[in-house]
Amino acid sequence: MLNFFLHPILMQLPMAEAGQLLLVIGISFAIITLISSTSRFHKMIQLGEEELTSVKDCNDFFFIQVTRYLSKINRASSGFIVFIIQFRSDQTELRPVQEQMLQGLKHIIRETCDKACLFREDCVATLIDTEEEKTEMMVSRMATELQCLVNGLPDVSAFRAGVSSFPLHGQHSQLVIDVAAEALEQADFESALPIRIASAPELEEEAETSEEIGELIREDKNAALDPLTGVLKPASVSSYFRKYLFEIRRKKEPAAVLCVGINRIDNIISLHGEEAADAVIAGVSKILQQLTRNCDLIGRYHRDDFLVLATCTLEQGEMIGLRVREAVQKNVFLFEGKPIKTSIAIGVTGHPEHGKNLRDLFRGAYGALEIVRGWNTSSCLVYDPAQHAKKINHE
Repeated sequence: MLNFFLHPILMQLPMAEAGQLLLVIGISFAIITLISSTSRFHKMIQLGEEELTSVKDCNDFFFIQVTRYLSKINRASSGFIVFIIQFRSDQTELRPVQEQMLQGLKHIIRETCDKACLFREDCVATLIDTEEEKTEMMVSRMATELQCLVNGLPDVSAFRAGVSSFPLHGQHSQLVIDVAAEALEQADFESALPIRIASAPELEEEAETSEEIGELIREDKNAALDPLTGVLKPASVSSYFRKYLFEIRRKKEPAAVLCVGINRIDNIISLHGEEAADAVIAGVSKILQQLTRNCDLIGRYHRDDFLVLATCTLEQGEMIGLRVREAVQKNVFLFEGKPIKTSIAIGVTGHPEHGKNLRDLFRGAYGALEIVRGWNTSSCLVYDPAQHAKKINHE
């Protein structure tokens, strides 16, 4: 339609002026679209459920609520769970039934920190403020509560639900919603437990033992290996360590994180050269691999620093650190026939004592490592939040 009105005008203008006019019109149209979209967003924020007249309104409102939860992560919460609940009804008009489900759902969840919304035309959804470790417990409780709710609604014959959690299933709103919706499609109305929890990304096949998990990860990470040391390269450390730590947490096993730093590597470079330093770094890596198990992960995250994730207790992690420190101190590294001695500093943290995520465990272990380096000695130090937290500035 716009082209119908503009065509006669453009035909009468020189080519340059016609192009400028089209550019101005295009920019104006983009600005109007942006303003319209922004206006709709603010309107949706202010709406209540009773004012959501269309399915699109309901879906947009739910999306905004998920986005709000995402925005408060790290300020008031560490995670949340998304439930999408679909009901089965013989009624031709589903909106009244949907509203009854919504009101019942609001009585199940906590008013202060959880949120319930209409979703699609035959679903309701809820956001539950909790950690991902409590997903199974929450699903069990919700299954009982939802069954009682459905039993009390004469127009509803059955329900099913899909569940996802943040941050496990995605880092943005639409992805978390989509994962829950996919889980919903796999749930069964007729099942004794009609709630499906979405599988963990890239970890759907469960290994039987931690040793098998370690072997699988070692086989899978060949492309991510550091050619000098034979362990994970810096760019791959975070991804693999987070996945492995998730598996450890899911199995409710303990773990230890060791930050291992080679002391005075600059002195080795100045006395013997870069290649000699590389030989020492590779030698320390070899000792680490010899004194850890196949199920433990090792990565090189700085030039002369290594990270180890071991499935063991904090005390056992400290013992690993002490053995490695002693072995390095006794070893003589050879480069072009020249003997080179070095030592290491180690910081240790434990899961769950010092945190549940890689960021907190690494931060504590690296802080303990830096404290040992400040002592200008070779030692293995277990992180103590009461004594060391104020000294740690590294993020």
